[in-house]
Amino acid sequence: MDQATLLKIARLRTMAAKAGMPFDVVRFATDQAFARETLANLLNGNDEALVAAGLELMQCMGLLAPTPAAAKAKPAAPPAEADKKYVGRLR
Repeated sequence: MDQATLLKIARLRTMAAKAGMPFDVVRFATDQAFARETLANLLNGNDEALVAAGLELMQCMGLLAPTPAAAKAKPAAPPAEADKKYVGRLR
């Protein structure tokens, strides 16, 4: 886990403590199922800053699943050689 993610975990832990929610940092960092469960509980709260920090951390940890539309979308094919040919002036 990189330093930025660890700092986000520490920030989220502090915010959770202020909101009166338990947070086990060591287990959170090592057990992905526990991290998902803990984040789900934190994200159900009313504290907007806590929810934003939780979502940011989920993104950093790769816990946000891509939407079905994004998963099915294919990258656009590069233009064919005929499309790259110079046709002429626009005016």
